[in-house]
Amino acid sequence: NTLSSQFTIQFATSRPHSLTSLSLVGLRQDKKESLRTFMDRFNKATLEIRDLNPAVALHHLTTALKPGPFVNSICKKPPSDMSDLRRRADKYMQMEELA
Repeated sequence: NTLSSQFTIQFATSRPHSLTSLSLVGLRQDKKESLRTFMDRFNKATLEIRDLNPAVALHHLTTALKPGPFVNSICKKPPSDMSDLRRRADKYMQMEELA
């Protein structure tokens, strides 16, 4: 019985954990971080969350972004879906890189 419980404890701590939308709460764009770098990081995090609701992802994104033109844009006119968000983010990334 002891060997069985030790095995169970070992197995439980070594199995991969699936992330939830709560893992996005701590994600923040650093002051000097480019929009492209942050969006790459954000997208990687969202891909690890099973069945993530796009509205939840968008909410976390708007709170994670540093103040600026892109966050102002998505607050004024929320994206219709994640494709719209990516398209608009690409536009702002290009503007940021040309500045």
